[in-house]
Amino acid sequence: MTVATSYQPGHILVQIANEFKKRVESESDGSISVNVSSGGAYGSESKISELVKSGGVNAQTVGGLVWHKYAPKYAFFSNPYVMEDFEQITSVFESDAFQPAFDQIQQNGNQYELGQQVYIGKRHVTSNTPIRSPDDLKGIDLRLPELDSIVAIWNAIGASPTPVALDELYSALDNGVVDASEGPAEQVYSSDLYEVQSHYNKTAHQIETGNLMVNKDFYDGLDQTNQDILDKAGANITKSATDTAKNREEALFDKLSKKGMTIVEDVDVEAFRSAARPAVKEQFKSNWALSWDQVQKQA
Repeated sequence: MTVATSYQPGHILVQIANEFKKRVESESDGSISVNVSSGGAYGSESKISELVKSGGVNAQTVGGLVWHKYAPKYAFFSNPYVMEDFEQITSVFESDAFQPAFDQIQQNGNQYELGQQVYIGKRHVTSNTPIRSPDDLKGIDLRLPELDSIVAIWNAIGASPTPVALDELYSALDNGVVDASEGPAEQVYSSDLYEVQSHYNKTAHQIETGNLMVNKDFYDGLDQTNQDILDKAGANITKSATDTAKNREEALFDKLSKKGMTIVEDVDVEAFRSAARPAVKEQFKSNWALSWDQVQKQA
């Protein structure tokens, strides 16, 4: 089987894929062979998700895009200034109101989640000038994922959003197609963005999470023993990965600083949150299955 991801070697989602390979091949005594393809060799996150859906690729490690794509009414957790922390996301995922999302992932995306949601880190803004308030974003072309709700919220904050696929992020920054980007330290460091951006501004606008997803038809075609091997490997690896990511998040800031990035700590996060709030509430009203109040009760 092939596990694909658009993330670069060194990223926690690539490490999950590599550890999955080791465990599954070991536990199955080699009856299941796993090939890991990272760095977007199969294309963007969206393209890889489509390949997993069709069976062109058997599995993927992926960020929030898979929820936006196949369970969009439940993708609110993967948007700016909605969730406070990973614990709130976990609480939402375990709530009865969220369970239809898993059905939609299977029905619309033909994918089955192995293990649980993985913490990757808080998303912050990279730039070549300090960003301390929404005013500092005026005139800045900000690279964003190709996701409408995220673009709408950043528009409300005051940025000039430019959707660019993750596998094109470095070149877009290097060539001046965009001026800035946003993402967790895992992404900034593993993608070498310190080479093309001078500042990392702690906007803390989103909790980045990831998943290990397998093609549902492929999974259903396995016998019970091999299904159990995949489930056990997924459960153990994703839990361990969350612990690893939490433990090394601050260390990644130190590494980025040593690579020459200026870490901007004095960001007016409340100003960003206030600017985003009307657009966030409009998304809940118009596009999302749960209400703002329902989600806040899980905080």
